Amino acid sequence: MGRVEKRVKKLARERSDQFESVLCGNRVHESIDMQHQHGRDLRELIEIVEDAYVLAERRRANPGFDDPVRGSAFDAAESLTEHVDELVDEVVAAALADVLEHGDNWTDVWDEEDVEAAKEEAREWLQNHEAAVDRAGVGEVFE
Repeated sequence: MGRVEKRVKKLARERSDQFESVLCGNRVHESIDMQHQHGRDLRELIEIVEDAYVLAERRRANPGFDDPVRGSAFDAAESLTEHVDELVDEVVAAALADVLEHGDNWTDVWDEEDVEAAKEEAREWLQNHEAAVDRAGVGEVFE
């Protein structure tokens, strides 16, 4: 498994672990792990970030002189990591909006109490992450 896949899997695990509801956690994990509309963009952005970190680390191996490329590569990676986080938040928002919008149809697999708990947790997360909701275009789902 490559660097990008490892990072995507780690992001999926970290974000899904934030939720008590197994239903929310599952939807978030699946959505981040390539089963969402931003899959390609997320992977491309992560690849660029990882390449910038590799470049910075490789340039660090040349001690004895001040290397502006090393610093620039590291700064670029750090800055782009913020955008990765924003994109992942969009994916989470879309996944949780899906729970709100379609959760009632999943009672053949999930207990009604589990669905209601998931919807409540999804609603709370969405209300606390307005910017991600706006970027994902899912605000109408819970208004």
